[in-house]
Amino acid sequence: MEGQPDSAVHYANEGIRLAEKRNDQPAQAALLLQLGRINELYHHGLLAKRFYQEAIGIYRELRDAEGTARCDDALGQLEGAEKMVPLAADELDKAARLYAGQRDSSSTAEAWEELGKVYAENGNSEKALQYYQKALAFYERRKETSAAYFVVLENISNLYQKKGDSATAMRYLDRAVHSSRQRPGETEVRLLNEEGVVLEQEKDPLKALAVFKEALADAKKYQQPEQQAEALIHIAELLRQQDSRASLADLETALDIAGKLHEPQLEAKIYAALAGVYRQEKNYKEAMTALEEQHRLVDSLLNADTTRDIAAMDSSYVIESSREKIGGLQRVNKQEGRELWLSITLFILALMGAAGLWFYLRKVRQLNEELKTSNRIKDTLFSVIGHDLKGPAGSAAQLFGLMETEDFTETELRGMIGELRLQTTASLELLQALFEWGKAQLQGVKVNAADFDPGPVVERCIHLLSQQAAQKNILVNNELSQHLRIHVDADHFELVIRNLVSNAIKFTHPGGHIEVGSQATGNMEIIFHVRDNGIGINEAQQEVFRTGQMQVSFGTGREKGSGLGLLLVRDFVKANQGRIWLESYEGNGTTFFVAFPAALS
Repeated sequence: MEGQPDSAVHYANEGIRLAEKRNDQPAQAALLLQLGRINELYHHGLLAKRFYQEAIGIYRELRDAEGTARCDDALGQLEGAEKMVPLAADELDKAARLYAGQRDSSSTAEAWEELGKVYAENGNSEKALQYYQKALAFYERRKETSAAYFVVLENISNLYQKKGDSATAMRYLDRAVHSSRQRPGETEVRLLNEEGVVLEQEKDPLKALAVFKEALADAKKYQQPEQQAEALIHIAELLRQQDSRASLADLETALDIAGKLHEPQLEAKIYAALAGVYRQEKNYKEAMTALEEQHRLVDSLLNADTTRDIAAMDSSYVIESSREKIGGLQRVNKQEGRELWLSITLFILALMGAAGLWFYLRKVRQLNEELKTSNRIKDTLFSVIGHDLKGPAGSAAQLFGLMETEDFTETELRGMIGELRLQTTASLELLQALFEWGKAQLQGVKVNAADFDPGPVVERCIHLLSQQAAQKNILVNNELSQHLRIHVDADHFELVIRNLVSNAIKFTHPGGHIEVGSQATGNMEIIFHVRDNGIGINEAQQEVFRTGQMQVSFGTGREKGSGLGLLLVRDFVKANQGRIWLESYEGNGTTFFVAFPAALS
């Protein structure tokens, strides 16, 4: 569930099938509840709600109060996340009462804690404190101190901090830290870091620094590298004004720890802090490098999240549609069975009904496929707009801010203007590709094929891209054979060649060369190739290309590509009855091959 949602959905579905086969309704309800949790985790609230409601129906039929309470609890948390406060409070209150009826005190306290979170996240701090205090009173009566006890204390502290009552917030945090020392470990270190943040916000840097250093020492002692990195980030921020060299050293140590942990979110946070220190030192080159690395890490995290979200939704959507169809067919079969015993006339009517149902299901299946396609297009468009356009636009805005507020030499200004050109060029190319791809997906690729000589088209593409190639001192040669004629949509052919040559320029080192050539085959087709001596494509990226997915990449001049151009090329080649493939070895250049039908005359 945490990392491979499509696999989680698959195994839950296999379990449901087995439970149905054995008529094991409790197991079926438990697996439906799990499917709801998977979809809630990956932000598919509508699907999650449908699975929860199906599970709660089974539990109520079985008169299973504990299972019903778990479903009410899950629905309440989901409604709370969607800001539906009255519905969330109603579901969680029902869960708490059912847990209490089952004498499940721990679950009752957890439901109170969730009610507190719902009210806190929606701005009702008084109601939130009321439920947090009820949960806290329960945890304090227990002989053993649980992790939930510290979470409640921390939540209460955060509420008082938001209300501006720092003294009370600190009192609850001190209480949590004091209790955590009876069972030292990760909880104690995390709470110390929280206490340091409160002191920092209260403008007490000396006390904050002492607390963060204590957290750092404990993190080292208990071997908690992530908390160690967090403490180092805070210490570096506090030392930034007095000793920027020490601040940079702490951040470099934190970055080394985050790299070993393979925590890109933590690395992005550290790069943002590094950019702040470099900017304070007026080292704008290093500041921009750190910001670019932060944007790259954030982009990769968002892309990974989007991929997992889409995988979970696609898998769950297929299961839900399949379950609906199976349920519908089962009901129809029972009805037909009864009608067969009534009369031949009703039997004929049942057959007609079945035929109508078949046409209906066929139409529903077609509409479902269109809906899935539309959702994928939407997800892709939002992903590109939200991730790939935001990065260049954000970097450009930061550069404009620096140019407006700081004094620069002419050399520094030239460097920044060059950086702005890179960012705005990347945004313009991406917008153009996004427009073409979205139009092709929503309207379909319309082909107006005709016989023509591809030579002038290739020459025009090379001419249009000559300035881009000249900036990197790259030579582009037209090695097309003479007297060629192909049967293709001329506009589509030009887009394919232009995109492939543009990509080759991006991924070829300055001073390199690119060749556009062709060869005729005996299969009534002509194969065109675009060959470069650039950085090449590794096996993993080639697999991404073969599966038709997008992947953000950077050229030799830090040109940013979204992968939309290659998606367009694939679509247009396929629409024109062509084929596309590539040959590449990392570090030894890449050759893209495109085969198009030859003209008949």
